[in-house]
Amino acid sequence: MQDSFVPLIVAAGAFLAGIVWRVRPAVRTRRRVSREAWRQAQARIEEAPDGPARARALCDAADLAAAQVRGGGRASALYLRAIRSDPGSVEVVARAVAALGRRPHGLETLLWRRLALIPWEQSREATRASLDALRSLYEGPLRSGVRARAIAHAREMV
Repeated sequence: MQDSFVPLIVAAGAFLAGIVWRVRPAVRTRRRVSREAWRQAQARIEEAPDGPARARALCDAADLAAAQVRGGGRASALYLRAIRSDPGSVEVVARAVAALGRRPHGLETLLWRRLALIPWEQSREATRASLDALRSLYEGPLRSGVRARAIAHAREMV
């Protein structure tokens, strides 16, 4: 091998290492949820008699979905159903924030939908929790200082 090929081989190796490093989060394994666990979660949702119990069952199912690698969309949809079942629940908002923390855009969409769903005066505590979560998103991963200040002002109004 000639000495002129050594830098080429090193550059190709560095390129491949960079590609592997960038793809690494998609390759990481999370625990898989069994079909039986999904069936039990669906049965609990269907058997729930009222809004708060149904919201808790939907949150449990959403937690199962959020644990999967590609379960972000399903988890957001289940959390939105939970919010519609019990719109004034702070627990639902807190569980959604905890589970969807790694997916800031999905969490942002969910929180805006929650704020648009019912009048803010109807459930002040859940509205405050949603506004606090949005402000922390805009101060953190989404990085929008103007939106964070606007949400802080809206939080003070509520």
